[in-house]
Amino acid sequence: MAGSQAQLHRARQAEVADRVAAKVADVLNADATFESGSVALSARIAGAAAAAIVDLPVSVRRQLSKRQGELARRIRSLVETFSDAPDKGKIALEIPKAVEPSGGEGLGKTVSTEEGERLLGELAVTRRLEDWAGQVAGASELQRDFAIARSTLNRWQHAGEVIALLKGTRKHVYPIEQFIDGRPAKGIGAIAALVSNQRVAWLWLCQPNPMLGGRRPIDLLKQDRADEVVDAAQTYFTAQ
Repeated sequence: MAGSQAQLHRARQAEVADRVAAKVADVLNADATFESGSVALSARIAGAAAAAIVDLPVSVRRQLSKRQGELARRIRSLVETFSDAPDKGKIALEIPKAVEPSGGEGLGKTVSTEEGERLLGELAVTRRLEDWAGQVAGASELQRDFAIARSTLNRWQHAGEVIALLKGTRKHVYPIEQFIDGRPAKGIGAIAALVSNQRVAWLWLCQPNPMLGGRRPIDLLKQDRADEVVDAAQTYFTAQ
């Protein structure tokens, strides 16, 4: 049970860290002092600090409150000297002394390929592309309704400046939300460069994001706030 309690504790701390990071990022985005690239990192540091403090005993919190100046200096020193650490930036992990033993449930019964495919088919839920991607249109519809020439669309696609989703086996369709005044929103290309899978890229763009204050990245791109969105995407998709 100790292991389960520890997992619940870590999950609670992660939830606190995400909530605080989202609120801090929302505030910092409106502050001209913070350049692109520093908002997400600052928000995550704030979230991590809040998660570390939230469960401390009252007596410990009181001691920290009395020594806020020293605490601030130590945090600043850690951030400034982090890259110069002799262990090349590796973070020491706190490994619990006692680990809950578990034998697991095993692999279960071995089935044939055909049976496995049948079982997966029973579990799978078929969803239309439009159900998660929103309204999409093919090249002909975009040319007819938005005056986007096929040649221009092809150029954007080959340059990686537009999100194209495969529908069926050969046909590509384009989420309409990504276009502003007949052009892809600024920042679409930068996101596509970070995420090789177009479906993953669009799914990330059209879902609420805690690092962006619960707003959808595509909505911020439409407001010409590409730097904030790219900053958040780099945090999510760039290898650490």
